[in-house]
Amino acid sequence: MITLFPQSYTEMVASATANQELRLNELDNLTDAVEPFARLASRSSCSVRLHCSVPMWSPSSDTCYDLHELNDLRSRTLVFIHDLLASLRSNGISASYKLAPSNSSLCFICALPTELSVPKVRSATVEMLQNARVNARQKVLLADLEHGPALIIS
Repeated sequence: MITLFPQSYTEMVASATANQELRLNELDNLTDAVEPFARLASRSSCSVRLHCSVPMWSPSSDTCYDLHELNDLRSRTLVFIHDLLASLRSNGISASYKLAPSNSSLCFICALPTELSVPKVRSATVEMLQNARVNARQKVLLADLEHGPALIIS
């Protein structure tokens, strides 16, 4: 099934996402983040797409001091994504994901309903997450956005 939205609709959604206030809830670790993230993602739709930014390298980073820490962050994030997919699918939610390289030293994961997985909405969401100043290492922050949950992983 294909759902088409007029261009004005996607621009309106992207604008609303960009103007939304970001409230972050700190979680203890990635394992503790699976259940709340899956619960928030499941309320928005019966089909979600996870948009995941994977850090490559950022020379001005407060959270990754070397390539070993960056590789550890990427590894933890990929394991989390697969655990999250398993949780969503076990709850009857069709889920897929897309990885995108990022020049940030943080990982961003946002779950959008499949019908809203358009570049403008995705870009507005990631931009809003990147503007959140996270300077601590080994943190997991959950945001409940208008179109679905998002995580910032440091």
